[in-house]
Amino acid sequence: MIDAVTAADDPRWAAPPAPVRRTLDRGSIVATALHLADADGLAAVSMPRLARELGSAPMSLYRHVPGKDALVDLVLDVALGEPPDLSGCGLRLGCEIWATALRDVLDEHPWTVGLLAGPRATGPAECAWSEALLAHVVGAGHPLHAAVEVLHLLHGYVRGAAALAGDRLPTLDDVRRSGRAEGLPVLSRLLGGAVVRGPGGGEPLFDSGLRRTLDAVEAGLRP
Repeated sequence: MIDAVTAADDPRWAAPPAPVRRTLDRGSIVATALHLADADGLAAVSMPRLARELGSAPMSLYRHVPGKDALVDLVLDVALGEPPDLSGCGLRLGCEIWATALRDVLDEHPWTVGLLAGPRATGPAECAWSEALLAHVVGAGHPLHAAVEVLHLLHGYVRGAAALAGDRLPTLDDVRRSGRAEGLPVLSRLLGGAVVRGPGGGEPLFDSGLRRTLDAVEAGLRP
């Protein structure tokens, strides 16, 4: 027989705690929206669903966030986070660290890829990423216009590689069912897993592509 003390100390039989009213603020709204976007995609983020997740009335969200567009900007800013510290790095190494760090962010939050290429205002975090790379190239003794070219080249490569690694490509079954496989023989080989590594079979495709991109950066910056 269980004695009274043991039973009372068993948390399964403890009285339920009094309900605690959750504080609603911009931080909690953005954090919940980020969780929804990562779990179910950006389309899953809506004011009504956020309100349900937060146990709040939908209209109360608008006291902290003016609307869906502003919410998406805030969530993207949090997802991007801080850029890597490039101080003390040589030019090529710093560019590699920056590009790899951005790729990691896009891998963790695939829904961000389309936003970075879309017609939207650049936020503070995105500006900080740009500033980090621009300052790195300028600090290595190159003019600002050259730094802008490096930024465009690296950002475009990383974003494009992330898009191809995401869900934009059809599956091999999709192509076969469409009846277009004969007209797309090379793409069908790719979708079938014929290429998983870069030239020579050593590096993953992202790394080999980044190496070629950095080769182009160095070549373009030579006097």
